Amino acid sequence: MLGIDGSRSWPRLLITPSSEPLRALAEEWTKAFGGHAEAMEERLRSDPSSADDLPSAGRFVLVVDQFEELFTLVDDEHERQAFVRVLHALAGPPCDAGVIVGVRADYWDRCAAYPSLAEAIQDGQVIIEPMTESDLRLAITGPAAAADLEVEPALVETILGELRAGEAAGGRFEAGALPLLSQALRNTWERREDGRLTVRGYEESGRVHDSVRRTADEVLDRLAPEERKTALKLFRRMTVITAGGRVARRRVTLAAIHAAASAHSADERGRVEMLLSAFAGRRLLTLDEDAAEIAHDALLTAWPALRQWLAPDLDAQTVYDRLIEDADEWADNHRDPAFLYRGARLLAVDDVRPRWERDPGSFPPAGPTAAGFLAASTRAARQAGRRRRLVQAGLATLSALALVAAGVAVDAAGDADRQRSVAVSRQLAAQSEVVGDPALSSMLAVAAWRIASTDEARSRLLSAAARNGRGTLAGHRGGVTAMAFSPDGSVIATGGEDGATRLWDAASRRRLGAPISHRKDNCSDVAQVAFAPDGRTLATACLGIVRFWDVATHREAGAPLDLETAVTALAYSPDGRTLATGDRSGVVRQWDAATHRPRGAPMGRADDSPERSTAVHAVAFSRDGKTLVTASKDKTARLWDTATSDRVGDPFKGHTQDVTDVAVSPDGRTLATVSFDRTARLWDMATREQTGVLRDRRAGYNAIAFSPDGTRIATGGDTGRTVLWDTAGREQVLALSDNVAPVEEVAFSPDGRLLAAASADGTVRLADPHTHVQAGTRMPAQAAVALSPDGRTLATGVPEEDGPAVQLWDRTTQQRIGSPLELPDARRTVTSLAFTPDGRTLMTSSSDGLRLWNVATRREIAHDGTLGGVAELGPGGRHVAVHQDEAIAFWDVARHRESGRRIRVPGHTEIITAMTFSPDGATLATVGYDNRVRLFDVASRRQIGAPLTTADLGLVNDLAFSPDGRTLAFTAADSSVRLWDVARDRPVGAALVVDEGAITSLAFSPDGRVLATGSSDDRVRLWDTRTHRQLGDPMTGHNRGVTAIAYGRNGDVLATVAGDDTARLWDAGLPADPVAAACANAGRPLTRDEWENYVPQEKYRRTCP
Repeated sequence: MLGIDGSRSWPRLLITPSSEPLRALAEEWTKAFGGHAEAMEERLRSDPSSADDLPSAGRFVLVVDQFEELFTLVDDEHERQAFVRVLHALAGPPCDAGVIVGVRADYWDRCAAYPSLAEAIQDGQVIIEPMTESDLRLAITGPAAAADLEVEPALVETILGELRAGEAAGGRFEAGALPLLSQALRNTWERREDGRLTVRGYEESGRVHDSVRRTADEVLDRLAPEERKTALKLFRRMTVITAGGRVARRRVTLAAIHAAASAHSADERGRVEMLLSAFAGRRLLTLDEDAAEIAHDALLTAWPALRQWLAPDLDAQTVYDRLIEDADEWADNHRDPAFLYRGARLLAVDDVRPRWERDPGSFPPAGPTAAGFLAASTRAARQAGRRRRLVQAGLATLSALALVAAGVAVDAAGDADRQRSVAVSRQLAAQSEVVGDPALSSMLAVAAWRIASTDEARSRLLSAAARNGRGTLAGHRGGVTAMAFSPDGSVIATGGEDGATRLWDAASRRRLGAPISHRKDNCSDVAQVAFAPDGRTLATACLGIVRFWDVATHREAGAPLDLETAVTALAYSPDGRTLATGDRSGVVRQWDAATHRPRGAPMGRADDSPERSTAVHAVAFSRDGKTLVTASKDKTARLWDTATSDRVGDPFKGHTQDVTDVAVSPDGRTLATVSFDRTARLWDMATREQTGVLRDRRAGYNAIAFSPDGTRIATGGDTGRTVLWDTAGREQVLALSDNVAPVEEVAFSPDGRLLAAASADGTVRLADPHTHVQAGTRMPAQAAVALSPDGRTLATGVPEEDGPAVQLWDRTTQQRIGSPLELPDARRTVTSLAFTPDGRTLMTSSSDGLRLWNVATRREIAHDGTLGGVAELGPGGRHVAVHQDEAIAFWDVARHRESGRRIRVPGHTEIITAMTFSPDGATLATVGYDNRVRLFDVASRRQIGAPLTTADLGLVNDLAFSPDGRTLAFTAADSSVRLWDVARDRPVGAALVVDEGAITSLAFSPDGRVLATGSSDDRVRLWDTRTHRQLGDPMTGHNRGVTAIAYGRNGDVLATVAGDDTARLWDAGLPADPVAAACANAGRPLTRDEWENYVPQEKYRRTCP
């Protein structure tokens, strides 16, 4: 093993440093050679050089794996130095041990900081090179052969093709490929078919780059809300944000995990045990006798949920590290004021300071230097405004004198001012992109545009206008447990786990006065809040006490209700005369809202088992106030007659777990319920028949609400998703995923313009439920989509019993236009669809050949069965380019036959996967399985220059010319889109990159200013083609990857088809006046204090009306 005689028989010790490397070494040593671990650890810490005198049984081998943990997990520099000295002592005489250190290459620079370690690495370095393609091929086929499994030949090539996207120089693959491959192959094995590993099983598993995410999400999706919260805490405990801002794995003892859980509750410990078993069972965690850790680094980057959980920690650590460095630099430069924080940097510290204070273990006090630095920065920021106003007055006088003396200076000064304004505008645009609050982001974008109309400012304006987010209410310590809009929509009330109720101005998103405290009730969790219909009174429930508050003064209004059991549900009747309560024992009561006295007898328990306590989770009145609806722990919803307090009919049954929330539609005909069983159900109030089920494969439900007009339903999920549904079609039209923690409450504003989601992370996020949502309902479809030139007709491939076909749809109503256009000989899905420029003819291409159809009569005009596959209709509609036998044929639309010579494409050794004409029809761009994009001159049928890409770009799924023909856009396997200047033969700016999933389809808007992309993560995104920035939030609704995308004539509508076999239409329009839209979204202008923080170098100006 070491190349030393006899070393094969030496004892071997294997450790990882963990957070206490000396302890880890001492424990492993005493297991092998005897002794007391604690005494040995103390000895090594006090005198590391004494390691050469430790008792052993002769020479041995010590392997320190994951040596980078010495830098990621060990905070004490003295501990690090002692451990390095111990290793040095063991490797030297008299021990002469074989010490092997395994460390990632990106930590070599940290090792070099220790001279003895640097010398050892330099002299005894063995580089483990990345795997070659032949190594990976063997990694795929070798274990399968050992298990007597057959590997489908196409599977190996498919996997290698995906991994080539991450290929490093020299034909070798990145180290992260192996754990991803391992997970993908395991999931493929779970989907094996008669002892064969197949491409279909591999694709169903999520392929290489999505397999880890899908596996982790499968475990996460099965968890109840409380289990998700525990999972968040568990994974945070098993990760650490390093001083350099990296996320690293942390090995944690089971004793520490169990102690933390037991300190919370017995139930928490049980949940932890279940989670450890569940995640370890899917090979996402590694468990041994006394510790647990995340199985591999790939999970840290490949699982979006984990990245979301860690995002607050990462941001806080980055700001913390920068503060320490900047404070030291300030001190080293004699406390020069030029080094102080201003604007956004100072505000960033204020934003994360509460996170530091909540976790002193991760963020110890920064020390007197940093404290003095922050104090000086704050003082300087306050003085800057006063000083600048005095300076500006002096500058005005000096400028006048200078202009008299030299008029030529005017132009120079003007140029300097313009350049400075452009720089400030771009800086503000950049800050607009990174701030978390949507309202503040909008205001900064407007300020950037007011100062200078740069492309960056314009892009941020459009993005702000295109975002659904409208602001965040943050102020509670702990989760927000209750929320309600006032009847006029001007005020939002929130209750939290901190025992406080807060009132907020819905327009400006500002707090209204001090919080309302419930501490005199010894209450730490406000369960419910409800406004009286006149908006003057707010009722709050905390434990068994219901209090009433004057909304204007925040003072109590009348005597409280004092119940024996904790109140869990609260609602006012529509006329405001009655308040209904439900409690933990299952009893429902009505109270006179004026006198606070009982109104009639209690309604009894909300279940059929009087002897068992069954909590009421929610109550709601019908629109006429004659009926009260309750949701309870017994898995049912019930109706009650408010006049007699009697039950009305049988309960609504169908859920398999607690019914957690209910809502009655505005017309009073439909009841909506949600449950821990991860379904939302719709019921006919009169017949009690179930009329629909809403399911979201990504989340379960905690809350539900109808929009004021009843056309939309909002649900809040335990994964942090707020989903908007079309009531009539039962279709998901929008999904908001801003919340990291579960959504506890959802509510529409009375005018329907805002949707609020209260979260367990202590915030309420406000969203516009109308921006970039799905238009109408989904349509059954497959593979391909096209919109007619007049925008009235949609064509899609559709799955039929007898094989694939083409369906025409009315774009406005989403109704079928006649029966499908049959493709009798097609064996696979339709590959291409296109309307001629006059909209009268439809071209279809599939495995049964090319066909032309009369759109009005839906009759076939022509058919050529000799050509078929990927096809593209030329801009003038005169000819079709179609792939055929490693060549491209041209088919005359008028004559219904092939015309002219074919283009030979010897480089595309496999099937051509996509092609597109330039707008003038002179150039054809193609790409095949060889992943090389080529340009051809249509007239001469010859290739133009060399391929635009090389194979290492990975799989190219789609390409498109911009409307002016100057730019070619094409996808790449690294989740990006590249833009190419066709005339200059070079890339245009930076790539457009998504966080997860491969980009599978793309289309330019008619004016070329926007590029729309569809991805394997089920989402549609819009991009600014000038700045390459994403515009707004992704459009969500599909349940599988998007396979095709097309713009409507005016650019206000997008059509998409996805792997969930549906076509959907989206509102993709951007505002004509983005400044006005951004101001409306923000609800207010920047305040003077905010201006001072972000734009201290400019005089304050009011950015919005």
